[in-house]
Amino acid sequence: MNKTPKVTVVTRTKDRTLLLERAIQSVYSQTYRDFVHIIINDAGDPAPVDALVEKYKDLIKGRVRVIHNKESHGMEAASNKAIKSVDSDFVAIHDDDDTWHPEFLERTVRHLEETGAMGVVVRTDKITEEIIDISHRVRQIKKQPWMPDLKAVNLYRQCIDNQMTPITFLYRRSVFDTISYYDESLPVLGDWDFGIRFLLKYDVDFLDPGFALANYHHRKFKKGSVHNNSFGDGTEKHRYWSNKLMNKYLREELADGRLGVGYIMSQLRYNQSNMAEMVRKVLPTTLVNKIKRRVQN
Repeated sequence: MNKTPKVTVVTRTKDRTLLLERAIQSVYSQTYRDFVHIIINDAGDPAPVDALVEKYKDLIKGRVRVIHNKESHGMEAASNKAIKSVDSDFVAIHDDDDTWHPEFLERTVRHLEETGAMGVVVRTDKITEEIIDISHRVRQIKKQPWMPDLKAVNLYRQCIDNQMTPITFLYRRSVFDTISYYDESLPVLGDWDFGIRFLLKYDVDFLDPGFALANYHHRKFKKGSVHNNSFGDGTEKHRYWSNKLMNKYLREELADGRLGVGYIMSQLRYNQSNMAEMVRKVLPTTLVNKIKRRVQN
């Protein structure tokens, strides 16, 4: 590449060749071509990653850079290392298990250039799928809208519900000068925290061309599987770290003699817990479990 690319696309991966191959196909099917693709292999086996890049070399045409980490320091550290490895106007994280519509970059880059917005989130579908171990393929089970009620990206809602899932989001690199990078101390929820800090400084537009521009893929947790989603079976882990994040924000605000997102996060979570407890007391257990399954699916 002879000039600085307009967009940096980051793919974080580790020992998931089946999913990584699909992600590579997704990135290089884009109608917009002015990007560099940083694949950061976070302490996984380097040989399969290099083999995939070689396999698709005619499609990639020199627009990929591969970073092999000898040791893993977490997803957010991997993101930061990849982002800092190249300059560009815009940044997107395309994880190895998600996919884009071919027009994702074309439409989001054009939107940011025409509007001057700092970031944009797109209409997205949730795809429920499973890995067929015998045939080593992915089978789609169901497709449905992801956050179907989302019409605008809102700071208040971000305090309880991450509207800025990486596959849905393109933003300007210049935001790092103001809000810094992803928090490497967080083993989970780094994207949620980054979204809160982003919205504390800037608005994020919502782009809906009438169809989904991104696909957020989910798979049922299987113990020991490398193909689990990053949130996996980590309910307790997420609860622990979300509580630490809420306390962190709230302590900083109280030390400054004010209330802000830390209070909002804590209040919303408290109300959510109370509502869930009320539902459990009023409704039969079978109905509560049925509602849970519908929400999860």
